[in-house]
Amino acid sequence: MQLPRVTLLPVIVATIGLTAPADAQQAGRPDVGTFATPRTASPSWTLDFDYQTPRAIAVEDLAGQTRWYWYLPYTVTNQTGTDRLFVPNATVYTDAGQMIDANVDIPPAVYRAIDAQLDNDLLEPPTQVVGEILQGPDYARESVIIWPHFNTDVDRFTLFITGLSGETASVEVPGSDETELLRRTAALKFGSPGNYPINPQGQPIVDLGRDDVMR
Repeated sequence: MQLPRVTLLPVIVATIGLTAPADAQQAGRPDVGTFATPRTASPSWTLDFDYQTPRAIAVEDLAGQTRWYWYLPYTVTNQTGTDRLFVPNATVYTDAGQMIDANVDIPPAVYRAIDAQLDNDLLEPPTQVVGEILQGPDYARESVIIWPHFNTDVDRFTLFITGLSGETASVEVPGSDETELLRRTAALKFGSPGNYPINPQGQPIVDLGRDDVMR
């Protein structure tokens, strides 16, 4: 079985319009990084994105070993005035310094277990929700973002999601003549107090709110 990719996060920071989330500034602690702020009134389109608190689920792999995963159910609705191409991409960044690619190398059995647990006829697999999203609530798409359970104690994590907006910005990379293309990104912040590095059953998850950043 191929293991999901887990890497340390190299953060590239833009030099203009930088801001840190307010709760991190007030608490005087490091958060997920410092990012440029999206425009207050952007001419670019943005899809409506509603989400639920992440949940844990256990699934046996082909060797009979129990593997734990997290998943976040969501609904995306197109109210932009024209049909859009929906290509979501998600990464999880933990306060332990890990970046985990979500919906990557997830065994099919995991989605089947989630589908059975949610019992939602409108639910689509992450691989199939990609595509054209028509206008209006009647054409909203429902799916999940899935990632493997953390292998270290994690007290805070952020789920970064791109593909929800057409807003971009080019900024200079510090110490370089190069420019970096930033995209409007939803940053969903969660707290996971306690120590559950092995079995997350019963792990409390606290929704700490959403920021939109340029990343």
